[in-house]
Amino acid sequence: MRHQTTPTIDDNLFAEAAKVVAIEDKNRLAEMASTELIQNHQAAKKRGIRERVCKIAIDYDYKKLRIGE
Repeated sequence: MRHQTTPTIDDNLFAEAAKVVAIEDKNRLAEMASTELIQNHQAAKKRGIRERVCKIAIDYDYKKLRIGE
């Protein structure tokens, strides 16, 4: 479902973003920015969960491994 909104975006910010992604259409740029924001937020949440769950303490002496002890 699409809703029509009229956001106010700083002209300099829009111009810089348009250059970075080579998109001149404001609607398309806003959609792309929103999509990337959501994806980045979801990925950050997943990383945070993975970091909390996957912490494993590994205790080894790499010098002993080199020598073969």
